[in-house]
Amino acid sequence: MTSKRRFTAALLTAFALPGLALADGDAPNFGNCSPTGEVGSISLTPVQAETLIVATVLPNPGWWNGTSPEETKDGFEYCLAAEIAHRAGLKHMKLMNLAWDQFIGGAATGYDLAMASASATDKRREVFDFSQNYFAANLGVAVKTGADVTAANLKGKRIGVMLGSLGADWVINRLKPNVEVSQYQGQPEMVAALMADQVDAIMNDTAILLTATAGTKGALDVVGQFETNWGVNVITPKGSANTPAVDKTVGAMAADGTLHRLSATYLTSAFGKDPNAIAIWPLN
Repeated sequence: MTSKRRFTAALLTAFALPGLALADGDAPNFGNCSPTGEVGSISLTPVQAETLIVATVLPNPGWWNGTSPEETKDGFEYCLAAEIAHRAGLKHMKLMNLAWDQFIGGAATGYDLAMASASATDKRREVFDFSQNYFAANLGVAVKTGADVTAANLKGKRIGVMLGSLGADWVINRLKPNVEVSQYQGQPEMVAALMADQVDAIMNDTAILLTATAGTKGALDVVGQFETNWGVNVITPKGSANTPAVDKTVGAMAADGTLHRLSATYLTSAFGKDPNAIAIWPLN
């Protein structure tokens, strides 16, 4: 099987100009969100006056509920961004939809902050600044329901990962499968490959896999996860003057219960199962 599959549509998207659209993002609610923090409790200097421009990668159900900036009105990360805009006293929010390699490669410009369920790494810190964690993350394993994939035989299976992701690096360099790993441009392509039996398992952040597989009506199941001690962070451009304020706000939202409320509202229902109930697999 040929590895590092690229899909034509994804490649075209990757080289297209980013989609920037007003995503129903007017204060006070910024879509369907209900910000609760104190207006003016932080100060940001946005790229565009009175507007928070947020880069992300769509679709990402539960985190961003929509397939385009125009139709996205809520989700955990959407409302987290809305909360930051609200606390900064901004009046509008715009979304910049990028392909994953654009997002994580650092080539995109013109945004204030970025979120796509991404984790900080030493290599990524060379390109971006990061906030403290707003979500804990493990690396999940999704398979076709009933498939013979276990912790003991995983290394011998055909595994799909997302190109350039932290999970891809972990699978290739830590798990070290016996079969060449297949890499995909985005989450939908990776899920489609598993559905089409092009791979035996796909691996990504457990929470992302749960949201991605919840809509398959039981065809796919997240059967295991590896402990990684990763976190999920807000990204800001390298050297951004806004980084300290964004970091402070994430900490405040952890302390005042906002992050817990957003998780309960947007992620619990989207997951389909409790991530804490998924078996922790040993690294053999």
